[in-house]
Amino acid sequence: MAKVFLRSFYPYPTRAVVAPRQKKQTVSCAEEWRKFEELLKACLGELGHEVIEQQAHPETPDRPHDARVKIYAHKTRRDAQGDLFYKQMHLPELLTIDRDGWGAEHSGMQTPPDLSGISRARAADFVASLRANYLEAGISKHPQPARGLARALPDDYIFIPTQTPRDYVQLHHAPITVLNFIRLLARWAGERKQHVVFKLHPGLRPSSDDEIIRAVHECVGPGGYVHCVEANIHDLIAGARGVFTINSGVGFESLIHGKPVATFGNCDYKWVTFHAHAGNLDEARAFVRDYSDEQRCRAEAFLFHYFFQHAYSVAGEHVASSRQRLKDYLARALAP
Repeated sequence: MAKVFLRSFYPYPTRAVVAPRQKKQTVSCAEEWRKFEELLKACLGELGHEVIEQQAHPETPDRPHDARVKIYAHKTRRDAQGDLFYKQMHLPELLTIDRDGWGAEHSGMQTPPDLSGISRARAADFVASLRANYLEAGISKHPQPARGLARALPDDYIFIPTQTPRDYVQLHHAPITVLNFIRLLARWAGERKQHVVFKLHPGLRPSSDDEIIRAVHECVGPGGYVHCVEANIHDLIAGARGVFTINSGVGFESLIHGKPVATFGNCDYKWVTFHAHAGNLDEARAFVRDYSDEQRCRAEAFLFHYFFQHAYSVAGEHVASSRQRLKDYLARALAP
């Protein structure tokens, strides 16, 4: 058995920008990280490994104490010389662990997953239940205003969640910058008379991201086809005809809502989205308008696969199955 060095998640203070005078729902992402880490340590212990955990500010050097195996939170192989890497994904309760990293770098998402063995009826029921839960709670990975505060919006709009330019997926998996993405879609919306609704990411900082915030607001008004709304993410997704995103986790949430999604960057859920770029925006809109039941069923099967074969849920009813799958995975991954 091995001595395992675990560089666990360091919980930074939350920096959320929420409109004043609006009640907001919050979710403790740090709590979900700790639930997974307790599960991880328990599985490693049951397999006979000695765990040396270090939870410290990222600038603190590693103290591995000659551990044979190194496991890192919130990193990939490009960031650290480790053996396994884990990360909270698109929903607070979902985490993945892998030898290469997470998201688009996860070894299990380099090719389309095999969805042939998944019952369509079971997948549809699961996604419908998940959608109902999120609509009722109104929570997301980032703090949200209460549901029901969105103003009336035009029919047939495309929802466009913005991202932060510092995000790892933006730095390493996006062929277009956040600023250029905003300008591209605002210009296209005016030319095609297509209503689009932007929502500013709650992590945007007025001090360093002023150009992005200003670009969105400057696009609103002229022509009347570009809107910016501060409302609950689930209200904005539910009311949209479809969603355009670079590679935000909101795209994953939109699949739960049964919405067609066009992605402009690399992400782990790209296998059930339209691959968009500056030259095929009209085709992306056609994908949204012509989204078929077959495409929606495939997205539901993908979500089922993601929850029960790819990621590990720390939600109460799924912990037992996650624990067994995680233990089996670690036994294989850490075999001498």
